[in-house]
Amino acid sequence: MDKETEMTFEISAVPTTMLEATSSLAVNLAQSEAFLRFKAAEAKLNADQEAQLLLTEFSELQRKIRTQRQSDAISEIDIKRLRALQNAIGTNDTIQDYELMKELAVAFLREVNQEISQLLGIDFASLTRRSGGCC
Repeated sequence: MDKETEMTFEISAVPTTMLEATSSLAVNLAQSEAFLRFKAAEAKLNADQEAQLLLTEFSELQRKIRTQRQSDAISEIDIKRLRALQNAIGTNDTIQDYELMKELAVAFLREVNQEISQLLGIDFASLTRRSGGCC
């Protein structure tokens, strides 16, 4: 049985009321203030060329330094540039707003998880974790 057929079979085994409740939860989460603010901050970040350049340069320089670290040849110039980029990222309003909205959205989702867990009497999030691996 292929994955799509298996998934369809699994979904059809779920009671209709459960599917409706799940769908309603997803819609409500997507329309929540925390999620809408996060999506707006994400759109603003994606549209901000300066912020994107900072993040790209920072990521590339981190990768370069990791490679240098393996050969014990870390450049002091690269370390100084990395610190300067960290400072620039730390003072960039668009990036900081995005990070804050992301943290608030995650906190909101954790609250929702706790509410569901209390209602069900189980750790709801543990049902979504992969068995035998990380995360």
